[in-house]
Amino acid sequence: MAYEFKLPDLGEGVHEGQIVRWCVAEGDHVAEDQPLMEVETDKAAVEIPSPYTGIVSKIHASEQQIVYVGDVMVTFEGASETTAAKEPITAASSKQAVSNGEIESRGKSSPIEGGRRKPASPAVRKLARVKGIDLDSIEGTGPGGRVTREDVERAAQGDVSIASATPTPAAPADTTTIVRVTQITSPPALLTTDLIGTPGNDDHGAIVRQPISQARKTIAQMMSHSMATIPHVTDSDDADVTELDKFRRGYSLPDIPGVPQAQQKITMLAFIVRAVVKALQLHPIFNASYDEQAQEIIYKRYYNIAIGVQTQRGLIAPVIREADRLTISQLSDAIATISENARSATFAVNDMRGGTFTISNAGAMGGSRYSTPIITPPQVAVIAVGKTRWQPWVVEGEIVPRLIMPVSCSFDHRIIDGAQEIQFARQIIGDLENPARLLL
Repeated sequence: MAYEFKLPDLGEGVHEGQIVRWCVAEGDHVAEDQPLMEVETDKAAVEIPSPYTGIVSKIHASEQQIVYVGDVMVTFEGASETTAAKEPITAASSKQAVSNGEIESRGKSSPIEGGRRKPASPAVRKLARVKGIDLDSIEGTGPGGRVTREDVERAAQGDVSIASATPTPAAPADTTTIVRVTQITSPPALLTTDLIGTPGNDDHGAIVRQPISQARKTIAQMMSHSMATIPHVTDSDDADVTELDKFRRGYSLPDIPGVPQAQQKITMLAFIVRAVVKALQLHPIFNASYDEQAQEIIYKRYYNIAIGVQTQRGLIAPVIREADRLTISQLSDAIATISENARSATFAVNDMRGGTFTISNAGAMGGSRYSTPIITPPQVAVIAVGKTRWQPWVVEGEIVPRLIMPVSCSFDHRIIDGAQEIQFARQIIGDLENPARLLL
């Protein structure tokens, strides 16, 4: 009996996605829960498993194609009624896919042609990259030949069963290629950059055309909408965090089994989140949204802090939920977790939703000082923290070295006035300069 598998619900408010790659080909026998496809939505890439055990008789979409929830993706033959009758899967229950760094463009070539990548989870692929292991050389011991973490660890130690020497079919010719661009810089030097795209020419010389990813489309649409609809005003100031730096270095952490105390560090960002939450509680207009159609201000009584993380897929802002209920150490753990998940794309679409305020840690990228962060609708404010530097500072009439953190705050001038922003910013800076307050 034939069964059609339709693209499942990919998350709240997500109606479409772009197929990154197929994990199966027509004629393949697949097992239930074996990866079928990777689909990029919003800012997440999800690996969708098969809900059936059976034979793939037809694949209805090609790689790089935009597909919509409810579209037929695969037709199965020989799937049992018991298996097929199960509740349809959703993206929330699917395994997460790899980051953009692992995605190779296939142009418009058919998904049923050519070879297939060895099945493995995103974490296993990342581990293999770190250890310099070629997954195709490993005989996977997991279901359906899936390569496991243990397989990679054994390969790294030289104890591995090498995959069969059966030749892999040649991959189809891509419509996109890697174009190596060499430029002469000043002072004279050769700078080589690899660009993935379609080479061509315009009226003035050689070009490379590269389609943007679904994630980048979303970023572009959101930023354009924000700047077109929200009157931004940005204020910048400095926080003397010399005492905070001393305080955090001596901050006592609960023992973590198996982790040396020297490795248990609290980052400055955890204290920044705590300071922001306290300021939001005292100035609720900054933890609100503006319903222009209803002419209402909607005050949020929960505190979900989005943290900007730079990844290969672009700037992503996963959310720490109920940040007001977390201790400093719990905030530090949460920041580390969401940052790693964002960089490896091992998160669900809804992990990006529901933020009430955003913190952009611009200083972590390098030399940034002051900036003009863009508000993420429907939020009404955002802060960007620049690079903290030792600077000569006047303290009680004397010039002394102090650790200075630049802070920039953009706000929606439709519902927030400058005086309110100054009070809000001074509250955050005051707490950062007096870290004992953050424990209250």
